[in-house]
Amino acid sequence: MLQHCQILAVNFAEYASTIVKGIGFGITLSFVAGPAMFALIQTSLTNGFKAGVHLALGISLSDIFMVFLTLFGISSLMDNPQSKIVLSVVGGVVMVVFGVFTYMRKTIKKDPAITSAVELQKKPFYLPYIGKGFLFNIANPSVWVYWLIPVGIASSFPEREQSYLFMVSLLVTILSFDILKCAISYKLKTILTPKILHIINQVVGVILIGVGIYFIVSEFLPKEIVEMF
Repeated sequence: MLQHCQILAVNFAEYASTIVKGIGFGITLSFVAGPAMFALIQTSLTNGFKAGVHLALGISLSDIFMVFLTLFGISSLMDNPQSKIVLSVVGGVVMVVFGVFTYMRKTIKKDPAITSAVELQKKPFYLPYIGKGFLFNIANPSVWVYWLIPVGIASSFPEREQSYLFMVSLLVTILSFDILKCAISYKLKTILTPKILHIINQVVGVILIGVGIYFIVSEFLPKEIVEMF
């Protein structure tokens, strides 16, 4: 009986340690600035907290999708030069399109009383934001490479259950922090003028366009020049 309890205690300690590692790694990845983070902030500022949360859910679903593909070794396609070029060009085009729409988006200050009355009559449709988040994240070639690291760490655990616990803890942590970013951004919206929001849209748009162009051009430039950036 005592030996059985000791085994359970050891297993619990190992699983708890695995969860803590997943949370820690998830927090670290949550602070990595990328196109998805800028899109979350911009969407929450412009379209509200719920829109930002639905975008975060789409991003999280694409993360889960890519983790499964990586676990099954399909991410090895990134080692194929032709596949990498196609993914980079397609991803770059998607980024540029999103960037152009974001840059051209106009922000209009709404009367809170009128907005509340309209929202009571008409419920916003947020489902497209999930699709946008999924497509936006999965079109980023660097995210595919990015997930190779945590999946590699998960694969190093001796038991399959620990690998699953690590990845689930990591994914839940990233989603939680993405929602927190949405909440903070939405709170800032109340103190920002339409002009500042418009400037933010333009800045985020330029960043997305720049990232998209980089993805496209980087596949056709000499490696030495790409590494400079």
